[in-house]
Amino acid sequence: MAEGRGQSETFAAELRRLRQRAQMTLEGLADVSGVSARTIGGLERGHSLGPQRRTVMALADGLGLDETEREALERLAGVGRPRPVTAPTGWGVPPRSVPDFTGRSAELDWLVTLAAGSGTAALVVVLSGPAGVGKTTLAVEAGRRLAEERGVGLLYVDLRGLDAEPLDPGLALFRLLKALGVGNRDIPDDVDGRSGQCRALLESQPAVVVLDNARDEEQVRPLLPGAGSGVALVTSRRLLTGLEGVERLPVPVLESGAALGLLSSIIGDADDSRRDGLVELAAVCGGLPLALRIVGNRLATRPSWTARQFADKLADSERRLERIQAGDLQITAAFGMSYDQLSPAARRLCRRLALAPGPDFAPPLASVLIGSSMPDTEELLDELHELGLLSQTDSLRYGFHDLIRLFAGDRLAAEEEPSERAALTRTMTEWLLDVTAAAGCWFEPECGFKPSSDCQHRVDLSSPDAAVEWLQTEADNWFGAVRIAAEQGWDRKVVDAAESLHWFSDRWHRWVHWHELFGLAADAAERLGDAVAQATQLNYLSWAQLTRGEYKLAAETALHAARIAEQTGDIRQQAWAFQYAANALTRSGDPAASLLYAQEAERLFVQAGDYEGHIQVFQAQAANLTLLKRPREAIEKLQQGLELARVPQAGAARQLIADVSLLVSGMLLAGAYETAGEDELAEDSYRLALAHADRAGLPHRQAETEFRFARLLSRRGRLDEATAMLQAARARFSAVDAPAQVAEMGELLEQWRIGR
Repeated sequence: MAEGRGQSETFAAELRRLRQRAQMTLEGLADVSGVSARTIGGLERGHSLGPQRRTVMALADGLGLDETEREALERLAGVGRPRPVTAPTGWGVPPRSVPDFTGRSAELDWLVTLAAGSGTAALVVVLSGPAGVGKTTLAVEAGRRLAEERGVGLLYVDLRGLDAEPLDPGLALFRLLKALGVGNRDIPDDVDGRSGQCRALLESQPAVVVLDNARDEEQVRPLLPGAGSGVALVTSRRLLTGLEGVERLPVPVLESGAALGLLSSIIGDADDSRRDGLVELAAVCGGLPLALRIVGNRLATRPSWTARQFADKLADSERRLERIQAGDLQITAAFGMSYDQLSPAARRLCRRLALAPGPDFAPPLASVLIGSSMPDTEELLDELHELGLLSQTDSLRYGFHDLIRLFAGDRLAAEEEPSERAALTRTMTEWLLDVTAAAGCWFEPECGFKPSSDCQHRVDLSSPDAAVEWLQTEADNWFGAVRIAAEQGWDRKVVDAAESLHWFSDRWHRWVHWHELFGLAADAAERLGDAVAQATQLNYLSWAQLTRGEYKLAAETALHAARIAEQTGDIRQQAWAFQYAANALTRSGDPAASLLYAQEAERLFVQAGDYEGHIQVFQAQAANLTLLKRPREAIEKLQQGLELARVPQAGAARQLIADVSLLVSGMLLAGAYETAGEDELAEDSYRLALAHADRAGLPHRQAETEFRFARLLSRRGRLDEATAMLQAARARFSAVDAPAQVAEMGELLEQWRIGR
């Protein structure tokens, strides 16, 4: 042992001497040789027993050695290489190689680099992930490459962690010791003795050991190497968080390109007609290697099938899992083994989480489905995550792989009665919609900015920012609840949910589902026979269509709302309908018709005493008057709106409306003054608008105002002020997820910088 260590250090010393003679840094030698700087550093420190010949030759080329120096360096490397462990027949033999192994280059490179830089202790890496993600295949492939690179043997033990009776640590150690050449009589009887003997042998005879399918820390801990240059790769569906001093590699699903490549390699040289649809087939498998292999094998053994036909069959989610099987390979069996390892409470939560409408969720929703406290629910979620059935994000949200979600849904259907499932669905839906209404209350002036306390025992709605975060983060879930309510005929809940989000929609107008939400609510109101609610929701729908650029459709929807409102005698909703129609017609290029509707809306708003509508209609009229080349009349209308908004208002609701109007009308008035060539008055109007921006709570409008003001300042030669204003606008647009505006402002900032 001492002799081998000394020879290894001689190679290390010689490599360092040659590099220093060539006046190269580690990075410099890495650049010219193609061997990583981390690997070279490990060789110079004697961490590798002796590199392979191709590595030595690459270093020699980089150092520019002559033939004699090359031979000398290779001799030193050869002396340092340990004799590979040769396992007796049948002991520690790894599974056969997978010829179509693909898509794991990043993980393999990470493992190789990690091994090259390991210190005096053996390297232990835990590869974790859900069933079917390819942990074993990756570990065995990495083990082979590391063993070849380091000139050592590869040993493999299947720990059968998911069996009813996992492999006993003592028996696993017996197999390793036999593979290391120890006779039966020389193997201790107790686990501690075997563990110590195994560590000693792996220090003197380094090897790469794959410990596959570990159940838990207790099973695997006695099998780990200690000192020396060996490597242990441990695979488990569990995270094995109790293991100390180990590296961790969560094995991800395959990227779409790698998934497609795996399918292509499995089916072989199929003609183009059979290969059509492979992209869709790979997508159905969600990048899960086991599913891809099963699907690929089925397709390869059925020459009459095309990928398109098979993808169409798998598109039926209710039968997808049963069709992902080939011979004794079954995706449901793989998932079932993990499910069976769970505690009864965790199994119940696992299957019930299939009801969650969105792709991910937070602990409060899980606690509703399981009916447990938050601490108990978090422990159960951690158990599911530990076993690889749930993934977890940095923001403490959880989600299923698509196929695992289908499996959980199957278990729910099999293990819980239809009445129980229906009750759970109703409970979850009502809770989501109740929280939605409570969060939306922060933005509804009539609520007085005090959300109801019914749901706060699970969700933080203590501030407007907290409410925004919940509504945006949980949008897939609460909107999914709205869809469920619509499907179930819970029409009043649909209408109430949409109404509760009306004011919030102005703050998040870029959300892509407003038109669907308000459309569902309008249909629900019609089924209820509530004409006023129907007209109201159609008006909201018109606004949503306008934000999508569907101007003609928005005008038609608004005029439909006007007819319904007129029939019911609701002057206020009729006025709003004309206002939305006017906005749509302005955008569609018909300012004359728009002005007529806006004037009629003004008359009705005054009659109805609608303060908000009365202020807004001045803005609509001004926009049309500007387009009709009547700027003085436009300025007059905007000044009327500002005068109305400046009047002190009683109550938070009307004051908020006034602040919003001062922001928007001020911005529009500034634009009108610019058109008229009155830049001083334009600047005053921009400052008036921005003075009320924070209280208005419309960041996208504030950013738009700052953008316009910045351009005015630039045109007036005040570039420093303009740059600061534009940077503020850009940051605000970035915060509200407006990439086009962010890019536009970035280009303008660069133009201003170059033009200085």
